[in-house]
Formats: sequence, structure tokens, C-alpha cells
Amino acid sequence: MSHITIAASAKAFEQIFKAVRDHFHFSKSDTGTFGPFSATYWVALHLEGGTLQLNDDNTVEVQDVDIVFDTLKVQVCFTIPGWCTPSFCIVPDPWNGCLVGFPSICIPPGGGTTICITLDLSGLVSEISDLKASLLTNYFVDPARLPAWSDLDAEFAGHPNKWRVFIDPVWVHVDPIDIPATVGNLFENAVHNAIDNLFPGWVPQWAKDWLWSIIGPVIDVIKAALNIVGEINEWLADLLGNQFDLLGLIETAVADYFASQNPIYEFEDPYPVLPADGILIPVKVPIRELTAEVNSREMIVRANIGG
Repeated sequence: MSHITIAASAKAFEQIFKAVRDHFHFSKSDTGTFGPFSATYWVALHLEGGTLQLNDDNTVEVQDVDIVFDTLKVQVCFTIPGWCTPSFCIVPDPWNGCLVGFPSICIPPGGGTTICITLDLSGLVSEISDLKASLLTNYFVDPARLPAWSDLDAEFAGHPNKWRVFIDPVWVHVDPIDIPATVGNLFENAVHNAIDNLFPGWVPQWAKDWLWSIIGPVIDVIKAALNIVGEINEWLADLLGNQFDLLGLIETAVADYFASQNPIYEFEDPYPVLPADGILIPVKVPIRELTAEVNSREMIVRANIGG
């Protein structure tokens, strides 16, 4: 029979979970080359919401947790080929051929060039649709504790050992990032502006409009070169979620966070029973064989007092 039994109701456990959830933050950036283009992303996110259920099979299940992307930026860089427009006559001369002509323009001057398109998708929300876990107990030896210290020395120095209880995920499932279809327009407009900036400064707007009537299909060529078969938003979601494996990275980060970085409950070992009083040292008892489990009503932590 256990010497110590501590219980927390399902509602209390939910509040404990929320406090741990609210301290989760994840940030990362990465760059990769994917055939005809390179891409870089920057991401920072936190968690909100969700429903929690304790089960009689000693598991905890969390669903519908929002993944809020505080920062989500993607930059795609690719090389566009150079091309030249034909020259044409604006004011013809019946005797000398042409009074005023428009010269051939090469875009970009000197041949192909690399352009980069940056999309800011910050504020998007994805979801942890399901997280199932059991409870894990762990004995933590403070790395700042010196080998020669006694338990009392560690207590006075503020580095006691601790028993910890973690939520240890069996699985974490993150849904694909839901990028809105309107991102396709942003992408095409960004490509259009990048190419527009390659026109020589002396070209008037009416001439730019005429040039675009000639080179307009170049955006379709770029989409084909980037292997954008369907919608641009779906291509970006695949780039981030699968090519960069951002979904897997988030799932791993969430699992590691709950399983080893932030306990839902912890206490010192030896456990202080009476504080220091004047010349009297604190009274502490050693804790042994800590276990933790849940049922549909509560979390139960049991331990023995050992020598």
C-alpha cells in the first residue's frame, strides 16, 4: 500500500494541461533547393484551445488544439529566362520607312536572372486534431547540483532533485496547413511586380501594358517550371508540410515538449515536511516508487516514503 496518494479531478487536470499548453512556443527556419527553385521559410507558433478527456484505459486524449502561426513567411527564388520583344513603328514614314519607332527591349537586360517572391502567411491557424498520451514519471537530478552536495546542501543552494510527472504522447497528429486560395493571386501579383521591375526605367506605362500583352503567358511558364500542377495554395501547403516536413517537425516538437520539457506536476525529493526554523534544519522525507495514472474522473499520483 502506498504511503502517499494525491488526486486531481478531471477539471483540475484540464487546468493543469492548459497552463502547460500555454507555455509552448516553437520557431524554426530552413532553406532547401527543389530542382528549378529554392525556398526558405520562417515560422513561429503557439497553441490555443482544445478539448481534453481522461480515459479509463489510463490515457489522456486531447483534440482540436489550434496551432496559431504568429510568423509564417515563405520565400521562393527561381531563374527566369531572358527574352526580347520585337521593335515596331509608331509613326510610319511613307518615304523613309519610319519616323518614330519603338526599339526592341530585352527583359532582363543581358539575359536570364533570378527573382525571389516572399509571401507573408502569418496569422494562419492549423490544428492538432488528435493527441493521445499516457502519464510518465521521471526522476530529475538537477545538473547544477555538485556531486559532493548532500540533499540538505542542494536544498539550501536551490537545486534539489525532483520527481516529475509528464504527459507522454503515444501519437500527435497535425492537420495540413490550410492556406487560402487567395494566396494564388498574391503569388501571381508578386511575380508580375518582380518582372515589371525589370523593365527599363524609361519605358512608359502604355508600353509596359503592351509588353505584358506579349509576355503575359510567362507566368504560366513559371508555374510549370515550379511544378505547380494544381492550385498555388495547394502547392505551397505541400512545399511546407511535405517537402520541408514542417508538419512532422511540429508533431515532434509537441511530443518532446509534453514528454520531457514541461511536467504537469513536480515536487522535491526529499520532500520538505517542516521548513527550517531558527537553528533547526528543515525536516525532509525521501520519496520512492512514484507512479501516476488517470481514469475518467481524476489523476492519481502515488508514492512511498523510503529510507
